[in-house]
Amino acid sequence: MSSISEDTSKRITALRFLLIVFVVFIHNNFTTKTIAEEFEKTGVLTLFKPNAFSEWTQLFISQGIARCAVPLFFLFAAYLQAKKNDTYPTLLKKRAKSLLLPFVIWTAIYAFYFAGLKLIILKVAPQFIKTPENTALNWTVIDWVHKLLGYRQKADGTGFELPEFAYQFWFIRDLIILVILSPLLKALIKKFPICFFSLVSVTFITPIRVYFVENQALFFYVTGLYFGSYEAIDKNFFNAIDKIKYIEAIFLFILSFVADNIVFAGKLHWFVILLACVLLLKTSALIVENDKAYSITKYLAGYSFFLFAIHTPVMNDMLARIWLHFLPMTNPFFCLAEYFGVAILNIALGTFIGIALKKLWPRLFALLTGGR
Repeated sequence: MSSISEDTSKRITALRFLLIVFVVFIHNNFTTKTIAEEFEKTGVLTLFKPNAFSEWTQLFISQGIARCAVPLFFLFAAYLQAKKNDTYPTLLKKRAKSLLLPFVIWTAIYAFYFAGLKLIILKVAPQFIKTPENTALNWTVIDWVHKLLGYRQKADGTGFELPEFAYQFWFIRDLIILVILSPLLKALIKKFPICFFSLVSVTFITPIRVYFVENQALFFYVTGLYFGSYEAIDKNFFNAIDKIKYIEAIFLFILSFVADNIVFAGKLHWFVILLACVLLLKTSALIVENDKAYSITKYLAGYSFFLFAIHTPVMNDMLARIWLHFLPMTNPFFCLAEYFGVAILNIALGTFIGIALKKLWPRLFALLTGGR
């Protein structure tokens, strides 16, 4: 197996922090629907008065261009795995450190915050707890599975809910599962390259559910394995992306985004994601070509996983509450101010904490980030 080219390595590195920034914007995104769902669950109604411009701005970022973030991480993870070509025992040992250990530690931290802390407050200051009857002591084994791993069927039957304690960690959950299954996936790629890719593509495009992982996780992980396993694809992948003109990529992305949200009611989401991926992969070349920009993104890439882990649900929720206490979303301007302001504060604070932690307690930082 050939080594990873310097250009490909740089282009992946150039995107790592930017993609996490997009993830933050996905998660800090008040909409009429999410506010109604929160009101149904908690009885808390957040003031939210947007207009068409503010709603479409948030939609364009969080449900448009930012939707390429997690798919590209699956693609890159599988590609790097295929190129390194470790033996299966070595692969599992590495991923136990880089994926499983951080997953367990961060999930335990959030479990203590949402479950253990409530039990402590009930003993010390019970007047602050609205639902004292609902504690971790009353949860069943199935409840714990849902809170730690997800896999609760959604009410609309479209798939599974995300882990309740730390919903962003569905990415790590699915990546662990796909790594474990990777020998089977690679065997299918080798034996039935066209047929298998076609089958996986169908699961991404259609409503067919895979269930053990998210459909997009399977598609982009398998695509990454193809990317890293076939030399011809590896050599021509970024060349093919770069040949697409920006004006063409932008036009097609905007057209598909508008069509998906106005005409097709979300049925073209897969096409929007693919075109968003093309735009970001093209952008990586611009970052690499600028030495200063690349040096900044390379430095920040070392804190991308930490920001991914810490930005939500606790920190984003706290920042949003504080922001809305002083600047409630009473008009479209304040709606957008919250959307950009809280996200930027979240990114800045999360990155600062990561930098400080790495300087003060490098071993703890390495433990929390899987040695990244």
